[in-house]
Amino acid sequence: MKTTCTIGAVGIALLVGMQAFVRGQEGPPAAAPKPVGRLADGQPDVQGMWSPVNAGSLSLTNPVPQSADFDKTIAPLPSRIIDPPDGLVPYQPWAAALQKKQGVDYARPTRPEHIDTQHRCLLSGVPRLFTIVPPLKIVQSPGQVVLIWDSYHAYRVIPLDNRPHVASNVKLWMGDGRGHWEGNTLVIDTTSVKGQRLTYIGDFYSENATVVERLTWSDADSMTYEATLTDPAVFTRPWTMRVAQRRRPSEEMWESACYEGMTDPDRFLLKQ
Repeated sequence: MKTTCTIGAVGIALLVGMQAFVRGQEGPPAAAPKPVGRLADGQPDVQGMWSPVNAGSLSLTNPVPQSADFDKTIAPLPSRIIDPPDGLVPYQPWAAALQKKQGVDYARPTRPEHIDTQHRCLLSGVPRLFTIVPPLKIVQSPGQVVLIWDSYHAYRVIPLDNRPHVASNVKLWMGDGRGHWEGNTLVIDTTSVKGQRLTYIGDFYSENATVVERLTWSDADSMTYEATLTDPAVFTRPWTMRVAQRRRPSEEMWESACYEGMTDPDRFLLKQ
């Protein structure tokens, strides 16, 4: 009986020790998310570097993570489009046909306009810049929020003072944004956009589009970007896309240089 008890005690001790070892291997428990701070003027303090959790602007409806360029076993992600529920861009018939043609032309480019605007070093515009890899830097000052991307030297200055938009006949690569805060959500009403591509495969909107953007911080390190696009000339109804973003404290702004034809078009041509 004494031997049995001793063996049982040793077994229990080994089990407790193993559980402690496993807990040690798992590391300390995750820290609770940090709440969003406040600046002196009352704005939520969201300054710093941000980038998408899953970046890539090949497709909206079947997005491919950037890491899939190196690992072909990585599966596509769910559609970035959260409304309509089918996850598809609600194109008018003529616009759906044009998008399909532009996708084919992108795969086999024979003219400069067949090459995606991003690969021609043109500004990617709103909302596309929120899907690409290079980080977004947010800088705040009283009465405004400044968004800066190292890619293409793009930036946006978003006033928060209810000033009117520029004239409707003025068209800007980055649009004309006016913002206000709703709690921890920065709402940006963007007008005066140029007709732009949204993806490599030819998704697009016209210069008649308006974009309502909602940047929502659930904590100090997590942001959700949503954009609702309205363009009666191209779409049958407004639609909304969503891209999760994370703070990147170790990232820095590096100068970005671009030259035409530097990426995917060459890769597609080599495959044909």
